[in-house]
Amino acid sequence: MPRDKKAAIYCRVSTIHQTDKDSLPMQRNDMANYARYALNIEDYEIFEDAGYSGKNTDRPAFQQMMERVKAGEFSHVLVWKIDRISRNLLDFAQMYAECKKLGVTFVSKNEQFDTSTAMGEAMLKIILVFAELERNMTSERVQATMNARAAEGKWNGGRVPFGYIYDSATDSFHIREDERDDILLLKDIYISCHSIANTARRLNVMGKRTRRGYQWSPTTVQIILTSPFYRGTYRYNYRDESDKSFSFKNEKEWIMCAKHHPAIFTSEDIARIDEWLEKNKNRHTTGRHSQRKQVHIFANIIYCGQCGAKYYATKRKALSSGYRPSMYNCQGRRKNNHDCSNPCVADNSIGGFIFRYISNMLTLRKTFKPNWTVKQIAAHLLTGDVFAGVRLSPASLKNVRQVLTHHTAPVAYRTAPPPTEKPKDERLQADLERNIRALERLDEIYLYSDEALPKIEYLQQRNALQEKIHTLQTELDARRTNSVIAPSLFNEQFIAQAAELVFRNTMWLGEDIDFPELAQTVGEPILKDFINAIIETITVDGGRVMAIKFKNGQSHNFIYPNK
Repeated sequence: MPRDKKAAIYCRVSTIHQTDKDSLPMQRNDMANYARYALNIEDYEIFEDAGYSGKNTDRPAFQQMMERVKAGEFSHVLVWKIDRISRNLLDFAQMYAECKKLGVTFVSKNEQFDTSTAMGEAMLKIILVFAELERNMTSERVQATMNARAAEGKWNGGRVPFGYIYDSATDSFHIREDERDDILLLKDIYISCHSIANTARRLNVMGKRTRRGYQWSPTTVQIILTSPFYRGTYRYNYRDESDKSFSFKNEKEWIMCAKHHPAIFTSEDIARIDEWLEKNKNRHTTGRHSQRKQVHIFANIIYCGQCGAKYYATKRKALSSGYRPSMYNCQGRRKNNHDCSNPCVADNSIGGFIFRYISNMLTLRKTFKPNWTVKQIAAHLLTGDVFAGVRLSPASLKNVRQVLTHHTAPVAYRTAPPPTEKPKDERLQADLERNIRALERLDEIYLYSDEALPKIEYLQQRNALQEKIHTLQTELDARRTNSVIAPSLFNEQFIAQAAELVFRNTMWLGEDIDFPELAQTVGEPILKDFINAIIETITVDGGRVMAIKFKNGQSHNFIYPNK
């Protein structure tokens, strides 16, 4: 039994602006009349995609239409012109093959192609081949022109890199001083901590933002550290734009113009950056399992209490629990023919001491009263079996009391938000991130998309989003509470995360921290990032922690019996 005739009419325009003019209504009316009077089809349904490019078929109305075509609802697919479906031959061929397999006739009204006839089908394929050829040749000509300009050192447009200003009159770049300072700070932090993720975190905690007001991400930090632009070199034609993941082309195809503009990084900076990038690259390429084994939580922050040299880290054999501790040895002892007598130390022997002390500092902030004496403060800070016989130096206690006296606002710690709603800080942060993502999408549409978003509409939406982001950021900053550990580094959200981390045993079980268990439960990378965020150095002597210097400049010195 023959199927009743029903047409799926597809309309598309490339820009939102065209929907307000004659293009979309004209397509709709023209094809409805063509269906009725030329094809004798009274039953039809119209599918419209307004403001979508024809570079692919990733469009909502088109996808909906094809799903219903596959379900057998239509006998014909009618378009005004072939390029309304797609300008890509492979995309169109896939759609046409689907229609042919289902016995659905494809008709292009403007080109007068009706694939129900052999001639119509043949002519359609020929036209598509030449349309694809013309498109590719045009693309090649444009690319060749752009490459020639780049080879001469000319700027082909795009987003001006952070830290620079582009002068269109002279076609030259100049350093923007305020952003240059942030890039140098980024560089210094990375060279100090050797972690891209930790660098981004520290910049955000310090209140630094990108040019458009966003928080720093590890990806953005990595781009700046690795980009030749900050080294004075203009690089072009290095990305494969045909790949949606933006993979790199072969280096032979890259266009590199050295000494193109003033560099921000010096040759010494570049050498140190590349050294650590290469070390981290080698560590990551050894595989996930191997990488986890080689994380040293206290690496690069332990110093010898006798000769002052830094300790280097190695891994020991796994304990019976399965935890593989790190062993730290004095470089001075190794390099100076054993002149230094300070022994090595393992993280499982000092880790419980350090994390329990941080835990006590956090709880001290919660329970402290202005009338407390230094003796009461010391008793709280040295709570736990791990501190048996240990005393704090008078100077350390005095500094702690001064900080606590000037920062007495209580901090409430929770292991989980109430079941009914999230804490306000989390809601504000989530709302802030949503608006930031919306602004990113808006900028990408305006700058890079084929759809021409009117400038006035773009500016109105952008201003509204920027105002919302500023309001949310201001309110969130006002709610942040400084920590006794590092007032300049912690906000309340970070403290809450830290509290959950170090209170896993002390707050819930009421006992000293089992460091190997903590490392296996939470993960060594997380513990390492946490320690690097708040501690500058740890001094050890005789296998014991003698001093902890925090990022805020405070040094807490410990005194042991017979020492």
